[in-house]
Amino acid sequence: MNNSVTSATYLRNIGYSLRRQLSDFLDPQERWREVCVSIRKPSGEMRYTQLHLRRFEGVVAQRKSPTMELLNDWGTTNSTVGDLVDILRSLKLFAAASLLLPDTVGVVGSEETQILPSAATHCEFPTTPLDMKATQLMSPVIPVQPLQTSPKLRSQDKQGFYSFTYEELMEITGNFDDRPVSGGGGRLGEGGFGTVYKGLINEKPVAVKKLTPMEDISVDELQIQFQQEIQTLKVLKHENLVDLIGFSCDGQHPCLVYAFMANGSLLDRLACLDNSLPLTWRQRCSIAEGTARGLEYLHRNHHVHRDVKSANILLDETLMAKISDFGLTRASTKGTSTTMMTERIVGTCAYMAPEALRGKITPKSDIFSFGVVLLEILSGLPPANENREPQFLMEFRYDIDDESEDLTLEEFIDKKMSDSELRQVETIYSLACNCLNDRKDRRPVIQQVLSEIEGVVESISTTFHT
Repeated sequence: MNNSVTSATYLRNIGYSLRRQLSDFLDPQERWREVCVSIRKPSGEMRYTQLHLRRFEGVVAQRKSPTMELLNDWGTTNSTVGDLVDILRSLKLFAAASLLLPDTVGVVGSEETQILPSAATHCEFPTTPLDMKATQLMSPVIPVQPLQTSPKLRSQDKQGFYSFTYEELMEITGNFDDRPVSGGGGRLGEGGFGTVYKGLINEKPVAVKKLTPMEDISVDELQIQFQQEIQTLKVLKHENLVDLIGFSCDGQHPCLVYAFMANGSLLDRLACLDNSLPLTWRQRCSIAEGTARGLEYLHRNHHVHRDVKSANILLDETLMAKISDFGLTRASTKGTSTTMMTERIVGTCAYMAPEALRGKITPKSDIFSFGVVLLEILSGLPPANENREPQFLMEFRYDIDDESEDLTLEEFIDKKMSDSELRQVETIYSLACNCLNDRKDRRPVIQQVLSEIEGVVESISTTFHT
């Protein structure tokens, strides 16, 4: 969030990070279209015609964000954030409006408050106080030991999760303190479909995700995401998947409680956020290996994540990778080679495979997204940046592989890591390119991906000990 943004700020001066967050709101279900046709010239005429709309649509095939393109174009005028927020509010896209001007939450809060309690009424999981039993999410209900007021938090029973009351989560997060943790508050960042806060249970840190309805996600859909995450993490247990401790569904917002990840996300660590030390080559390859192991486990158990990205790869105190955000995950009873179809296109544009943009759900789409993550690991660059050319990281490979271009692999790799060896880098780069093949049948399966990375990690270990 850029606190310097006001209603008078010109659209062209909105930072990339904020534009990207807006794109995540408006790109799904093509809500940007509604914004586009609502934009008027001073004369009152529509600023954008059907020809403009088709041009904006065309950038999707180039794996670009139509929202970004619209903002870039509209930003060439003297239109302001206030103009955009007025349109967003008129379309009842309140979450996007509050992203730009948080004060708009106070204006629309009464409307959102009327919606949110209904989320709790649809909850399939009963809630019990902390001093009673923890609730099993699927029949039969299996009680577990209560959380005690001891200095250490008990491990949850393997058969289920702890059930918290909303009031308890408010208490441990300082009433969901929206100030960033670095500023003495409780907000860790934005997660899938909500905000993540730091809390303490028995003096042990946890991460609490408070889910919030968005303009492109109905309350019923939010409940589906909430229950999908719980059911997925109930069935699937692996050291490279995030650890779910419990949930709450008796208050205004459904909440999920996870084990705290001390080193945040891979995206933040690659950017050296909060002055963190750069990741070494050895650490990066270990993280890639852990992520591949988590994906291999998902695919082996017939699940497709659908939103693999560096922001969803969390790192614990030992930098072990943990895949997170399973609200979009889908299971296939027919096996991992199955392609499913969906009317709802979800995911993050900078990571999406061509078939995912057409609504096809397949494990090979996860492979494509992981290819982008591997390029991030190699380069330290974010997956998209409108101020560079090309904007999407996945497109850098065309310049690297084109001998007529100046960019080489040596120039592409992150200079902040000094322990890399070119032969190992070439192996990972080649693997990334194979993962990013436009034709899904030519991408490797996750077992092949994992095997390649394991070979590099073994090579690094051999070099390290000699």
